[in-house]
Amino acid sequence: MSILHVESLEAGYGTRKILTGLDVTVPPGAISAIVGANACGKSTLLRCFARLLRPSAGQVVLDGRSVREIPTRELARRMGLLPQSPIAPDGITVADLVSHGRHPHQGILSRWTRADDVAIAAALEATRTTDIADREVDQLSGGQRQRVWIAMALAQETDILLLDEPTTFLDIAHQVEILDLLVDLNRARGTTIVMVLHDLNLAARYADHLVALRRGKVHASGAPELVLTEHMVQEVFGVACRIVPDPTSGKPVMLPIGRHFSEPAPTRKEIAS
Repeated sequence: MSILHVESLEAGYGTRKILTGLDVTVPPGAISAIVGANACGKSTLLRCFARLLRPSAGQVVLDGRSVREIPTRELARRMGLLPQSPIAPDGITVADLVSHGRHPHQGILSRWTRADDVAIAAALEATRTTDIADREVDQLSGGQRQRVWIAMALAQETDILLLDEPTTFLDIAHQVEILDLLVDLNRARGTTIVMVLHDLNLAARYADHLVALRRGKVHASGAPELVLTEHMVQEVFGVACRIVPDPTSGKPVMLPIGRHFSEPAPTRKEIAS
């Protein structure tokens, strides 16, 4: 399994620095979720992982090599990225879009092979999109489109899959569907998955490893039971909360308090009196 980590990373946009002195190791073969308040550097870190953003200091290392030293086609065969709100070309079908995932495996003179067909079929089957393969992507629901984009990433057959907010704009049913799918892929293929998530409870339930960022640095990292604490939520998000165990998964669940619920709710007896 590929090992991905960053060392003393600093990165930003123009003169605005977002990440400062950041060190992160991604557990191989596991699901990691990056969480934190808006503008804390979650997407910036993912862009650095994928070599879409050049750090001003430090480096991203994949299996002992800086990603800057890895040829583009080789990197695309080893690491897939699903960005926020990807846009498909007008009129493209599901099958054609998923086939784009095979481009890193095509050399200048290489031809389409049986291996490409098998990879595409497997990606469609894994994401349950085989029955819509001939439909145009822009005719699909949000949940269907997201599964198709994941299928394209799977067709790359990479060891590492990066996803930037894969559940954004989806209702809860489709959010759970996508996250269940990612767990299926992780268990079946051993794919290392790194995703940015806003929902702390879904992150804690579906991830093996959490990375909480605060102001461009790692505030906490580790198993959800160790990271998702009342202190962390207060420090990272500025929100008072209570942490209780999930009755189905045993993972921690965060219950925000808010200004209107800072005192215990009155009992029926108190209301009657």
